[in-house]
Formats: sequence, C-alpha cells, structure tokens
Amino acid sequence: MGFFKRFFKKIEDVNKGETAVSELESEFYLESPEEAAMNFWVETAQNIIVNVVKATNNSVDRAFILVDMGEQPSFDIFYQIDGSLVMWNQLEDNMIKEKVGNELLPQASAVSSAVNGNFAQVEHPKIAFAELQFEWATGAWFSHVIWEDDDNANLAKEEIFSKWFNTLSAEIKIQPLDSDTKLSWYP
Repeated sequence: MGFFKRFFKKIEDVNKGETAVSELESEFYLESPEEAAMNFWVETAQNIIVNVVKATNNSVDRAFILVDMGEQPSFDIFYQIDGSLVMWNQLEDNMIKEKVGNELLPQASAVSSAVNGNFAQVEHPKIAFAELQFEWATGAWFSHVIWEDDDNANLAKEEIFSKWFNTLSAEIKIQPLDSDTKLSWYP
C-alpha cells in the first residue's frame, strides 16, 4: 500500500475512533521499491480475484485462477459450484462466459507486463506463475507464487494446471465452504 493510501486509511481509522491519534506516526515511512513492487502484485492479485468473482455475479462458492506470466501470459479460471469444479467456459450462463472471455482473459498480458515490469525495475525475480484462490463464504483469498528463479518455473503450464485442478477436485469434497483455509497448491 502506498504512503498516501496507508496514511489516509489511518486517518479514517482515527476519525472512526478505531485507532488512537498517536498511531498516525507509525505510518510515516516510505516503502522500499521492492515492497512497492510486491504491494502492487498483491493489489493486482486482489483485483483479479474480485473481477473473476464479480463476472459470475457472485454466484460461486470458490474461485481459482492460474496466472501464467511467462512468454504467453494467460489466466486459467475455474470455479467451485455445487461441490464440483467447473471451467469458466463450461458455465451455463452465456453472459458470464462473455465477460470472462472478452473482458478478463485479454488482460493477462497487460497484468504480466505491469507486475513483472515492476519486479524487473527493482532487480527482483519475476513471477512465472501464480495460483489464486478465493472462498466466498469467508471472503478469504490466498496466493501462491512461483518465481522465475524457482526450479518449478520450468514446469509446463498444462502440468501445473492439471495437477492443481485434480488435487483440488478431491480436496473440495472434504473442505467446508467456510473453512477460511487455503486449499492445496501445485507444486
């Protein structure tokens, strides 16, 4: 979170009586460029999740996104609905499929460029893949990043996707929808 955003949020908290005035001082620091790049990624991941869920009119139990930030950036989106995992393009509602296909998926390249551009500027390894999870009942979201300098960055996207999907297919059967707990990642 940037300095001004952080500071104004703290002022709002003080105005609401949720925070003491003396705590304003704790927000007088500037984040390092690496922290700024990391925070930008976190904000971007949150936006991806929000948009993926909003596209369904908030009608899903969980949402999962494999973000490929390699040479051909992409989003692979699937949802948990009524106890099963369903790919976005297998949903019954054509309006949802149009939103995802025409509005969300085309953003992958711009997201990859912006996020990894920030990491490159601060000489931090770029993101190769990210796995995002969202649980509607609790509003909890989780992120797993595979950095370009990780051995797993060399795995094929198809392998990561299929093994993650298969693992989750079994796990959702035993994990309550209000668990507030991350499900498994692959790798």
